[in-house]
Amino acid sequence: MESAVLEARRQRLAERVARAGLDGLVVVPGANLLYLTGLKMGPSERTTMAVLPVEGPVAMVAPLLEAEKVRRETGAEKVHAYTDEDGPLGAVRSALRQVFPAAATGRAVRLGIEFWTMRLFEYRLLEEAVPALTAADAGPLTAESRMRKDAAEVALIEKAVAVVERATRAAREAVRPGASEFEVARAIEAAIREDELASGGGLVASGERSAMPHARTSTRTIREGETVWADIVVVREGYVADITRTFVAGHLSPELNRAYDVVLEAQRRAREGARPGMTGADVDALARDYIAGQGFGEYFTHRTGHGLGLEVHEEPYIVRSNRQPLEPGMVFTIEPGVYLPGKGGVRVEDDILLTKDGARSLTSYPRDLRLGRPL
Repeated sequence: MESAVLEARRQRLAERVARAGLDGLVVVPGANLLYLTGLKMGPSERTTMAVLPVEGPVAMVAPLLEAEKVRRETGAEKVHAYTDEDGPLGAVRSALRQVFPAAATGRAVRLGIEFWTMRLFEYRLLEEAVPALTAADAGPLTAESRMRKDAAEVALIEKAVAVVERATRAAREAVRPGASEFEVARAIEAAIREDELASGGGLVASGERSAMPHARTSTRTIREGETVWADIVVVREGYVADITRTFVAGHLSPELNRAYDVVLEAQRRAREGARPGMTGADVDALARDYIAGQGFGEYFTHRTGHGLGLEVHEEPYIVRSNRQPLEPGMVFTIEPGVYLPGKGGVRVEDDILLTKDGARSLTSYPRDLRLGRPL
């Protein structure tokens, strides 16, 4: 990723950090580390950290065997490396004192850390390195920075969308009476692997199991007249696409057929009705109120959507409790569902980009996939 893009992201975040009364942030492997430094690395027993002050360059902490990778991918002027024998404490202390000279004199340092991501042993290292440490949750600050996607981020999401829609097509071709859920899932995975930069997979649930919104794929055989949903996630170059389509093997019962119609209409209302200035609660209501008005309210058991970007679930959440106005550049899912215990479930999910004029669906694969309906 271009260093100018990363520097601009850090500068925007630094302004929020300063307004929050913090001296800086410490981030660990995960979405924020990638977003702010360009370093893609998973968590391990070896500590890796980025120390980001309000002013000045980033300092990186990394195990010696990863130091060159960290240097190349982040462009950091200084990587504080440590050996397995020595452990990370000295490197953490050195990085913090480089960025915050007051730490060496015993003065208090107020840092933002990732409450949802940082592990306890990493926090303990910070406490040992800076005895006068005061910690605050950096989550709201980083979430606010990442919610509005720039053009380059949207382009990366769209590349992931192209893969997720190919996988959806593969799922449709695999759904038939007599096939197992695992067969459909394997078809999804094979389609994703056709793109060497993509990874991901799908959850598949059929029949009465499709009434569980987060059912795991099983060996169950698909039968005639059942709903079969496939919830597919693709990660490509760090960015996520997420789609759900509900297929039908044969003709549905009248009750499930009506539930399908209701979900499609609720999803359309929210997908087409989202606008800047509306809150997550407002968009949620577009789908939820319609479903409730059609008599299925108690069977819609989750929020209407969630943000997408470097993580499959991030801000903004399309939920009744979210009163924050939505803004252009935000990307989120619209995925209402109706789940009838012992009978089946229907969910339809698309990825939505909010624009200055309204909303654009990044995913466009056909939504009505009942027998005899057009492709």
